[in-house]
Amino acid sequence: MLVDDTQFPIVRMHYNRTDDRGDDVSFQIFENLLERKTPFVLIGLGAEPDEVQSAEERKRVTLWMKRNRQALHTYVRAMVYIEPSPAKRFLAKTSAPVFQKFWGYPILVSASEAEAEGVAARLLAGELAAQIEAEQPDA
Repeated sequence: MLVDDTQFPIVRMHYNRTDDRGDDVSFQIFENLLERKTPFVLIGLGAEPDEVQSAEERKRVTLWMKRNRQALHTYVRAMVYIEPSPAKRFLAKTSAPVFQKFWGYPILVSASEAEAEGVAARLLAGELAAQIEAEQPDA
């Protein structure tokens, strides 16, 4: 995963790319974002690779999330995941409650980058993710 914070408070997470500097850099970037104590929105791009995380990687992510759960809940307004495929959007929306329970912030699913940026702007302006989600079509 590659974390791009150059357009903060919009932070892009490229799931189909890796940071050549390693996962530790991505975790550190994310921690630095949380330390700003300023609300931001994540935009998720690209399908996650088909490779399965090792038990050690899953444990590391889980421990990191638990250490940062309160800050994640406080400062991340939502993840806006871009998925052009209607079928995959539907699947992503059905897993949204599990995602939110784990990460502590909601996930919204958009069909395009332009739509995702519009949703991000609304979130940053103070609209609640639940209100925006209620307005979105099911597919």
